[in-house]
Amino acid sequence: MQEFKTPQELLEMYNDGFVGASCDPDDLNKLLGELPLPLFGAAAYQIEYSGVGKLSLPFKSLLKFDPKFGPAEAQKTGDCVSHGVRNAIDISRTVEIDIKGEAEGYVARGATEGIYQSRGHRGEGMHCSQAARYVNKEGGILLRKKYGKVDLSNYNASLGANLRIPTSIFIDEAKKHQVGTTSLVTTVEEARDALANGYGLACCSSVGFSSVRDNNGISLSKGTWHHCMAWIACDDTRDLFDETLFLVQNSWGKWNSGPKRHGQPDGSFWIRERDARKILQARGSFAFSNVEGFPARQLPNYGLGEWV
Repeated sequence: MQEFKTPQELLEMYNDGFVGASCDPDDLNKLLGELPLPLFGAAAYQIEYSGVGKLSLPFKSLLKFDPKFGPAEAQKTGDCVSHGVRNAIDISRTVEIDIKGEAEGYVARGATEGIYQSRGHRGEGMHCSQAARYVNKEGGILLRKKYGKVDLSNYNASLGANLRIPTSIFIDEAKKHQVGTTSLVTTVEEARDALANGYGLACCSSVGFSSVRDNNGISLSKGTWHHCMAWIACDDTRDLFDETLFLVQNSWGKWNSGPKRHGQPDGSFWIRERDARKILQARGSFAFSNVEGFPARQLPNYGLGEWV
């Protein structure tokens, strides 16, 4: 296992062609045949257009329960897919906890190691469809806590990378907390509506970005990263540009700089619609719900937040 020591080293590795995430068309088609609700458009027809004109900030629910979300777990190996999927699922589940006012339902953030182990080999990187399958069908969600002799309380990159989690935990314990619905998201409009209802996205592509946010908090596409990141907010107000903007959370800790908007976490950045479309066209982006389908949900009133 190659272990990265700093965010700058991670950035350089991805710029040099490191493959942390890949989209396998054959495996994706296989997965879509296995899922009861494979396409977000069909699974979420009741919330179509619900994000139009809205500023949707579901990451704020996660920050209520996990104030260190964002830079707390900087990726150490090629497990970006597990970070992106975990972060997206944590968005979805904490929004529900927040809406219901059931703070006791939040035990800990999700663990990445089981998701990464589901790739089934000791090489670096992972297919995005493999992770989507694991959390919904073959395994599920493990939390940052101890499971007998296996301690997942703190991020341990080597566990999942070296396939060291026993089946009794990796499969059996994880299956107790499966994601109810995993669906492929392919359009900006679908992504907008998902986030407007508090459903996080994990998005895999080869689109890279600048490490410096501009005066509007936006990072423009730059270079090639075979990478997965979570989408955690959406701005369709069109106050800045006549287009939809998305907030992307990376897994490299405090790797970027520049102005921030609406209290976004460290390590995140806004992207413009044209770059969002490029990412979604790779067909490696998934939304997650803990129930069947994607029912409409009214997000808490987070307030507009401030520039930082």
